[in-house]
Amino acid sequence: MKITFLPRSEIPQQHWNSFIEASPQRIVYAYTWYLDAVTSDWGALVCEAHGQWQAVMPIPLKKKWGMKVVQQPLFCQLLGIFGAKNAPVEAEQAILSYLTQRFRYVSIYTGRFQTLQRDFPVLVERTECCTHLLNLSVDYQQLREQYTPDRRRNLRRAEAEGWTWQESGDIQPLMQLFRQNHAAQIEGGVGEEAYQVLAILYQTLYQRGLATLCYALKEGQIEAGAMFVVADGRIIYLFNAASARGRKGNARTWLIDKMLQKYAGQDFLFDFESPMVDSIAGFYKSFGAKEETYSRLRVNKLPFPLKQIQDFRAKKYPFFVKRKGIK
Repeated sequence: MKITFLPRSEIPQQHWNSFIEASPQRIVYAYTWYLDAVTSDWGALVCEAHGQWQAVMPIPLKKKWGMKVVQQPLFCQLLGIFGAKNAPVEAEQAILSYLTQRFRYVSIYTGRFQTLQRDFPVLVERTECCTHLLNLSVDYQQLREQYTPDRRRNLRRAEAEGWTWQESGDIQPLMQLFRQNHAAQIEGGVGEEAYQVLAILYQTLYQRGLATLCYALKEGQIEAGAMFVVADGRIIYLFNAASARGRKGNARTWLIDKMLQKYAGQDFLFDFESPMVDSIAGFYKSFGAKEETYSRLRVNKLPFPLKQIQDFRAKKYPFFVKRKGIK
């Protein structure tokens, strides 16, 4: 097997996207057009045998300290290694080994991997994380019965508020809600670049018919909003925000429930895209969602003292939370 690093300019777009779509690990984050929207620089590790791709690994890049390092972009919870059907596990192991040879620093990289912990290259640090999924193949009444008593009670309160549902093509009100009500809670603040990336990503998804942007209104005023990505059998709860009135009136519970009603009985997984924050994870579990594990990888071969500085930061801030508002 041969491992090659391809910069973005050398990745055959149609072939790449067809390969991702056919992969058992497929997810919307890995398509070229999605990665182009969330990062200005990325490439890929490609494992090839007998002239055929066996597996690929998208590699988002940032320039730091005069070198290219691997760093997961915003609004892109999972990447990983995407294999052809029946691809040998050795292809994944070969890619991970090459990753540690090619790059001196992987600040964070998340995805699903077949390789067991003991089979990871010695230089790769691996942490187990989880998101929360809800299988929508049953009817809505069965879904609602899975809610915890507290979630059903809060939903009844939300329904009594008389929220008005509005679908929209304008993401600016959602970003404004986040600026006003959530940004100050994020460690280090939220840079303007993050909002620009979100706006570009939304337009990219909207043009492909893959985004649902909805708002909860009261007396004509937007008090909460949510952006969902509907693609490849998943409905991803990508971004949300709410005002104090929206939070008090459980508007986001109501918006999520509306989406669950819409897609109940269909072959979809609802992905809450959970951050590693117990209070938020608890909120998502209250809808009956189950954990799905994935891995967070890190590599640090930086010279002293950069290595020590970055190791300290990794311990102080063990997971990069970009997200979404609190329940």
